[in-house]
Amino acid sequence: MPIFPFRFRAVLRNFFAAALLVCLFAGTLCARKDDAGTAEHAIIPKPSSYVAKRGKFTFYPETLIVCPAKSARPVARWFAKEIARATGMKLKVAEKGTGKTTLRLELKRTAKTGDEGYALDASSSRLSIVAKTPAGLFYGLQTVRQMMPPEIYSRVPVKEKISWSLPCAKIADEPRFAWRGANVDCGRHFFSKEDIMRFIDTIAWHKMNRFHWHLTEDQGWRIEIKKYPRLTEVGAWRSNLLVRENPAFVPEDSPHWNRDGLYGGFYSQKDIREIVKYARERFVTIVPEIEIPGHSTAALLAYPEFSCDGRPPASIPLGGGVFGKVYCPGKEKTFTFLTDILTEVTELFPGEYVHIGGDECPKGAWEKCPDCQRRIREENLKAADGHTAEERLQSYTLARIQKFLEKRGKKVIGWDEIVEGGIPDGCTVMHWREYADPKIAPRAGHDLIVATRPSCYYNWAYSPDDKPFVLSQGRVMPMRQAWNFDPIPRGLSEKEQKRVIGAQACYWGEKTPNAKVLEFHCFPRMCAMSENTWSDRKDRNYEEFLQRVSVQQKRYVCAGVNARPSAEGPLPQGYKVWEKYELPAAVRRRVKK
Repeated sequence: MPIFPFRFRAVLRNFFAAALLVCLFAGTLCARKDDAGTAEHAIIPKPSSYVAKRGKFTFYPETLIVCPAKSARPVARWFAKEIARATGMKLKVAEKGTGKTTLRLELKRTAKTGDEGYALDASSSRLSIVAKTPAGLFYGLQTVRQMMPPEIYSRVPVKEKISWSLPCAKIADEPRFAWRGANVDCGRHFFSKEDIMRFIDTIAWHKMNRFHWHLTEDQGWRIEIKKYPRLTEVGAWRSNLLVRENPAFVPEDSPHWNRDGLYGGFYSQKDIREIVKYARERFVTIVPEIEIPGHSTAALLAYPEFSCDGRPPASIPLGGGVFGKVYCPGKEKTFTFLTDILTEVTELFPGEYVHIGGDECPKGAWEKCPDCQRRIREENLKAADGHTAEERLQSYTLARIQKFLEKRGKKVIGWDEIVEGGIPDGCTVMHWREYADPKIAPRAGHDLIVATRPSCYYNWAYSPDDKPFVLSQGRVMPMRQAWNFDPIPRGLSEKEQKRVIGAQACYWGEKTPNAKVLEFHCFPRMCAMSENTWSDRKDRNYEEFLQRVSVQQKRYVCAGVNARPSAEGPLPQGYKVWEKYELPAAVRRRVKK
């Protein structure tokens, strides 16, 4: 006789079957708990927490965007405009209400995220994003876009029938660092206003928030200064002599345009205001760089009286390098010139930082200059602590500039050479030299931004097979190396690590002919910098990262971004970085006969 009656055994079987289903369902939920890396949820940078839910949220023409806070409505309108561009749907933004489906954007000071963080919760009828600030809402909406079909990034209406949906999920997310930046060198190669806006828009997808704008160089001065018009009348243009003298030289492989004309260009103050406004709408702060005291050949061709010998350089250099024509800190009028320039610069850029360079300044002219030597004696800038008198003269120069900018409400950034001779008070150090010690600044109580080569040099090639290789200065920085980069230098204490405010990618323009090459080198590699500065470093997996990058590549294609077609390996046979070389009419300028 069975121990249990038949009916009881049937109930028991049903119980165990139900228990098994519960376990399987729970296992499914666990498996879906952190699948932001799958092709369906390929979010870059990877969010702090992602829990998948069943179902999808769909945008319809009748979807309503509800935004109670007036200060957040510009973000809501920006998103509606982005949706309209690709889908043709003109979504309404309202203070309250309910639509066929509803996107709710809510500011809440008590939100458990940082200032740029957000909490996202999507169900089939309602998608809510909660943040402390409009910036957090903006980054939440960037995540929403990435969860939608890649065609949402199209710059023209999509003709195919597409369901504009995203998977239901619950996300909590915030950045690791406050400074998530990218630098573009417009001194050596001039990019148009439209090129710069497009670049800013693209890095904003990646939740990056600083655009470091390298505006002055030996090879070109790119910012209009009304008090000194010759800076752009003379300093913004250089000869194509190298091209004309060498018939074998290919213009497409160089930054030198037009065989019969000068190469160059600059941004008017009106242009700059437009770009600053465009960036601010995307929560990108522009940090202008005015090189002091070196990398100043173009400025001194226009105004040679501010050099040590008072004579103009023979010409503006055609290629990269370090040049000996530098500002003379022995002359008081040099400081008047520089502070006049910075007065106009600070009026154009509302952000808290100004970058003043400080790198690669040869001191030979100062050693021979009676004015500089007199300044050294008067200020008692003797050689000490392993630093020469001329290195201390540079620190004196930068300290004066720092004090001037501080009075105008600005913080100063300088390249890591500013530690030589003593770091001026209040300066943030941007570290670029791989052979220099990045720990000096945080250990001295100064903030640090890491932009160290090779891992942060995005003008280098992904692979030795990239052609034409000359465009990358003949150097390689693969995607894996970019992904492996950690902004926190080894050997810092926990307290010192807090001085590391972030990192940035650097793009230098010595070998750049156009914006397509800029995009080719920076994307998809910018995914690595985005992730390194936003996401925490737990559970990192390179293959999983590449899986998400492969989906990001589809977004680049839809947006018309000239990204490298693959993150690794050789290019497809016959692939061209750009099809046809064209000189923008806006920067043509004929040589005077």
